[in-house]
Formats: sequence, C-alpha cells, structure tokens
Amino acid sequence: MTMGKVGAGGLVLVAIVMLATGFVLRWGLIDWLIDAIGFLFIAGGATTGVVGLIKLIGGRGREPTTV
Repeated sequence: MTMGKVGAGGLVLVAIVMLATGFVLRWGLIDWLIDAIGFLFIAGGATTGVVGLIKLIGGRGREPTTV
C-alpha cells in the first residue's frame, strides 16, 4: 500500500494516532500502565494457583469421566 492510495482521511487518522502516541509516551503514562498490567498478571497468577491447589487438594481434578 503506497501513500498515494491512503487518501487525506487516512493521513489525518495516522497523524492523530501518532500525536496521541507521542503524548502518551511523553506523559509517563506507560510506566503506570506497565505497573498496573504487572499487578494484574501477579493477581491472576496467584488466583489461578490458589484455585488449582484447592481443586488438587479437594480431589476434583481426578474425577473419572464416563463414556
């Protein structure tokens, strides 16, 4: 795809995306987002681990399947 096929509307859209990305990078929001996403991964991993341990200890993971 060449720049000639994009058109004026596409160029304006690309300009808006580039400006927004530049402002976000300069504002320092990325550091906050990375910290928040990291916390979500830690909380999700801990929750999944606890649920897995409960199922393992409770014996729910070894239920026989009927055919």
